Formats: sequence, structure tokens, C-alpha cells
Amino acid sequence: MLNVSNILVCRTDKIGDVVLTLPVMNALKNYYPESKITFLVSEYTAEIVDGHRAIDEIMIYKPEENVFHLARRIKQKKFDLAIVVFPVFKVALALWIAGVPIRVGTGYRFYSFLFNKRVFEHRKYAEKHEIEYNLNLIKAIGVKVDEIKFDIFIPKSSFEKVREILNRNGLSEGDYIIIHPGSKGSARDLKPSKFRELAQKLSDSGFKIVITGSESEKELAKFVSDGLKNVYNFAGLFNLKELSALIKCATIFISNSTGPIHIASAVGTTVVGFYPPIKVMSPRRWGPYTNDKIIFMPNVPFECKKCIGEKCEFFDCMDLISIDEVVNAIKEKLKINV
Repeated sequence: MLNVSNILVCRTDKIGDVVLTLPVMNALKNYYPESKITFLVSEYTAEIVDGHRAIDEIMIYKPEENVFHLARRIKQKKFDLAIVVFPVFKVALALWIAGVPIRVGTGYRFYSFLFNKRVFEHRKYAEKHEIEYNLNLIKAIGVKVDEIKFDIFIPKSSFEKVREILNRNGLSEGDYIIIHPGSKGSARDLKPSKFRELAQKLSDSGFKIVITGSESEKELAKFVSDGLKNVYNFAGLFNLKELSALIKCATIFISNSTGPIHIASAVGTTVVGFYPPIKVMSPRRWGPYTNDKIIFMPNVPFECKKCIGEKCEFFDCMDLISIDEVVNAIKEKLKINV
């Protein structure tokens, strides 16, 4: 066991990536229970990890910040160990400038010499789940991982707001399905028109549907929900903690490969996900980390290394996913006659 008491974990990308790093935080806290653990994240994702049992402090990563200013902030904290889960040159350089004694990161970047403990795994091959890649960084320094847990903290006030809005709309916990049609574009997505078709067919089957999304996704949510019976547009109403509470209270969460799908699996809600046949975006690496899931992929005769767009004979392959099959799978999951 390394003699460390002050640990920094760096994951400065998106919501789903940060959620998939929470098992690292838990494993570190379990292995070094007396240590102080700080999480360096973007301002946008900080809320989702606030109050987490294994995180003692949150540092905000600012993309516009000068590397020497970041290094100064890091140096002031006197970390013994830093783990760069998502490789960023500026972060790696700042850790080196700050003189953090143990710096763990990938061995496959031009700046990997800045780490003094390197892990040689190509994530682009997508041979493992993202959580496994993350945990391998700490296993490389001897940390034992006994269990994989997320432990997203959701305050009572978030549930209270969710219940208030549900009640106002004649809804209650456990009687609605969430459709989250938006994404940040990190994978090939099911089109909005297919989500509208899904919402309509689920509504016609007697389900109550809640459409979620960020403030910037209001128009998308409006397109999916407008004019449909028992379909409620909640886009822009909730912050990340409140969205987590809303998801936890749902029977099923449906989306593309995007951050909230990982929140859903983390809080124990059944997940339906749509994934492309592109290796680096596959559910093998980016799928919800739960057994309680239904995954749909287009039926094409090969797995793509990358999307070549209109040059491919299966361009718009996500359109091959049958919405009727999705509806039937949901009915089967909820034990309703197809």
C-alpha cells in the first residue's frame, strides 16, 4: 500500500464520464479510508458529485485557465497522488509543474512522460467497459477493488421538488416512463422523429411519458411531446440533482448514449438505450453498467471502426431500429400484454 493521505482524481469531461468514475472514488476511499480525496471536474458536472460519500473536496477545472495558475492551485493542496482518468495535456503538465509525487495516467499520449506511473491500455479499441478502464488506473498502484458502486447523493430537497411537479401534473412516483431524446453528440443517435414515434406509441399503449432535457433542449422536447396525450414536457425544469431524483422515481429511463443514461443505471432505474454499431461508441464500452437494461442497436452485418457517413450503404443505420420492437420490449419488461 502506498503511503498517501491526500489524493486528487481528475476527470474533466462530460456528465456520463464523471458518473462512470464514481466507482474509482469509492474504491480509493475504501482502500485509503483516512485519506482526503479531491475530485477535479468541470463546473457543469460538479453538481452531480456534490455530497458524494467518497469525495471530500471538489476542484473546478477551467478550460481557459493558464496551466501555471492551475499548477499553483494544485501545489497549494499538497497532493501525494494524482490520477488522471481523462487524459488532458494541460492537467498532466500542471501536475508535473506542481510536483505531485505520484502521477498516474495513460501511457499512450505524447505527453505520457509527465506521468511516473503509466497504464498501457488503448480505450479506443473498446474491449472493456469504461468503468473497467477507469479502475485499472488505480489497480496499477495496488488499490484493491471489492465492489463497484456509484453512490450518487440526492438531497431530500430534490425529491421534494420532483414530487411537487409530479403532483401538479397528476403524476406520482413509479407511474411514468422517461424519454430523454437529447445528447451532446458523443455517439450516433436515434433521430428525434423516432423518439416522437416512440412517445406516441407508448402513450397509445396507456403509459404516462415524461420528456426530459436541458434548457437548450427545450425545442427538441417540444417536438417530441407536442400534441400527444399523457406526454409531459419537463425539459429545463430541473438541475442535475433534481433530474437524478426524477429518474430514480421513474419505472424506465429511455435515451441515446448520453450522460443521464449512466445516472439512471447508477440510481437503479431500468434503462432502455440506443447505441450505434461503431466500436468506440459501443455498449461494450459505454453501455449502462447494470443488468437491468435493454439495449437496441441497428442490425447491420458488421461493427464499424468509425462512421463514414453517406459513403456507407447503411448510412442512417439508427433508423433500422424498430420502434414497435422497443415498445414490445418495454411491455414485456413491465409484464404488460403485448
